[in-house]
Amino acid sequence: MSDASVFDPKILRRDLLLEAAIERRLDLLVKQASETATLLEGKAMEKNQLRNLQNVAMTSRSPEVIINFIRYQIAREGSKWGEGQNDFGHKLICQIRQTIKSWAQDVANEVLQAMNDVPDREQLFHQAYVRLIQLFIGYLNRAFYYAIEVRDGFQHLRELVNA
Repeated sequence: MSDASVFDPKILRRDLLLEAAIERRLDLLVKQASETATLLEGKAMEKNQLRNLQNVAMTSRSPEVIINFIRYQIAREGSKWGEGQNDFGHKLICQIRQTIKSWAQDVANEVLQAMNDVPDREQLFHQAYVRLIQLFIGYLNRAFYYAIEVRDGFQHLRELVNA
């Protein structure tokens, strides 16, 4: 990004609209992350494994790199991530590829409706998608930490999700 683009009013407006649209979906993200964390009840998942996933998500600009890391963890630590299609690891991949991707498309469409001229629509979608994944994994990490550190934490998460 050039210095000139940092001060481009169109880009600044797009970025503000993007952040606002993402913020409107934070409750959905937190609820989905909490629900996903409940899949880890009774598993031997360790806090640092989700922290490592969060680090990958924060340093990568590619959903496929993040998914690749999850697959690697499934192969490496199947008992913790689960190997079946309904286990944590594959459910997480499915949520990234479907639910979060759908929300990213909604976010991008919302920004596009507010702006008549968006220079790169695909970049806008990609930016929304990556940011939503990062937030989702961050909230997942927090929910899991809560669940394993607080007495009856998984039960509390289920109650929050069903509230």
